[in-house]
Amino acid sequence: MQKISFLLFLLFLPFLNQAQGVKTISFRQEKLKTRLQNYYIAGVRDDRQDTATIGSVRAGLFSKKYVSLNLPGGAAAAISDFLKTNLTQDTRTNSITLHIAQLEVAEKAGGLKAESEVRMNIAFYNAGGKIVEYKGNNSVQSTMDATRYIEELIRRGLDDMLQQFDTWAGQHQQQLKASNSGPSVDVQAEIATSSDDTDKIAWSTGRLLTLDDFRGRPDDLSRAAAATNSGLDVRTSQQTQYSQTRVVVTILPFFDKSRSWCRTDSRNARTLQHEQHHFNITAIKACELADTIRSFTFTPGNYIKELEQLYRQKEKEIQQQQELYDGETNHGQIVAAQAKWEQMIKDMLGKQGCYK
Repeated sequence: MQKISFLLFLLFLPFLNQAQGVKTISFRQEKLKTRLQNYYIAGVRDDRQDTATIGSVRAGLFSKKYVSLNLPGGAAAAISDFLKTNLTQDTRTNSITLHIAQLEVAEKAGGLKAESEVRMNIAFYNAGGKIVEYKGNNSVQSTMDATRYIEELIRRGLDDMLQQFDTWAGQHQQQLKASNSGPSVDVQAEIATSSDDTDKIAWSTGRLLTLDDFRGRPDDLSRAAAATNSGLDVRTSQQTQYSQTRVVVTILPFFDKSRSWCRTDSRNARTLQHEQHHFNITAIKACELADTIRSFTFTPGNYIKELEQLYRQKEKEIQQQQELYDGETNHGQIVAAQAKWEQMIKDMLGKQGCYK
């Protein structure tokens, strides 16, 4: 995001003006110097919390009372009408919406002389996304009613910001064209086949578990012969160019050696076979998560939360499947049930495209 600040200082000779009620200032119908070549203003929006006023000024030269200062019809309508009449632009170029983030007039009195400051923050949007934002501070000192000069400061500030963005747009045509379609996100998923953590084994068809992989301390409170600690390690990387974001989700189905254990009297092929299929279930769910991510339509502004929701749902499914597997096989003790589950898991693995 680019920002620019500018300062305009004017000093006027003394003239007096009588106090008024609520003051409204109108733009002088005068053509702006800027001639847009790379975009046109399709609309003006006021993003300020208080859109009914643009600040306050003294009610009169010697008054201590301050009154609201307004533009006719509100800031957005007044600026929009003024630009339609006084800004040279080509509607065949890029459509831009001007957003008023700040338009504030503040006046400080000091004897017969008062200083009025105009603070502006204007952002340029394309297809709902912010492209560039500019800030400006203009001030004027006067011994008379300064509202006519405040109008000039606002007009000059607009002119300068419009020109600044036209220059920027001319230098960033590719970015501007890319933003015409609005923000987008492309999320891809891949399965990791190796782990940087020496305690973690990545699932693969060529690497079956061994009894030596169970290095954790047995849980004295558990009645199980062994325990497999497996899960999904999900990492994301992203790259944004212009308004286009590309996200790569890397899913690692892992077995944690330091947290998996097997009792000494149960270190046999039967126990190992049962635990291997716990790990296989995790691998199946990793593929399912990758497939879900690839087919899911993500929202540009909410894709991180959506990814988290998909991951949490898959975690829940893994836990339920592991518990069902242990329950129906009685931790591998029911031979027929164990054989049934092994065949079912083998069939499910065979259907997964990420391990072929």
